[in-house]
Amino acid sequence: MREGLQKFIDSMELGFSKESRDRIIDNLEKLWSEVLLSGYTQDPWSALSTRQTAVSNDPVFINKIPFVSICQDHLLPFSGFVSIGYIPDKEVVGLSNIGKLVHILSARLHMQESLTSEIADVIYKSMTPVAIGVYMVAQHYCMKARFPAQNVTEVVTTSYRGDCNRDDFKGEFLKVVGSRVGIAYPADET
Repeated sequence: MREGLQKFIDSMELGFSKESRDRIIDNLEKLWSEVLLSGYTQDPWSALSTRQTAVSNDPVFINKIPFVSICQDHLLPFSGFVSIGYIPDKEVVGLSNIGKLVHILSARLHMQESLTSEIADVIYKSMTPVAIGVYMVAQHYCMKARFPAQNVTEVVTTSYRGDCNRDDFKGEFLKVVGSRVGIAYPADET
């Protein structure tokens, strides 16, 4: 990584002193390995390994978990919030564990669509809830950098698993998520 960063910085001929360049490389190496891509050294399945017996099958909604991820196409960040809802079958997981899962998976190279889907997959395969919905809203810095007038553009992705028609789970999920972000979403017609 150091060699690649040095070649990258030197190729731009920005006129940094050797000391400045070395400090920048140190900072970049640490940021990329210890923060932005730290999810590759962590097991997302372990985040949900501690579960408890569900006392009901009432839906659980967790809103606006913040995240930062790196776009695999441009190596620039995209960030925003993830909201997750699920109908427990036999087990529930600690709420902070859901946040930990989001952090682990987002600290990898992704497209927003794949990150949304992967969060749903891990929760669904790990806990086997009746239904799971993941709603992600993010701003992408590749868009912000190239089109500054679009600074407020948000990309929204959703992913569902299980029996999402049970008790109109999708409709309730989107209503709860929409009320928290100040937007009214119509119930899904499927």
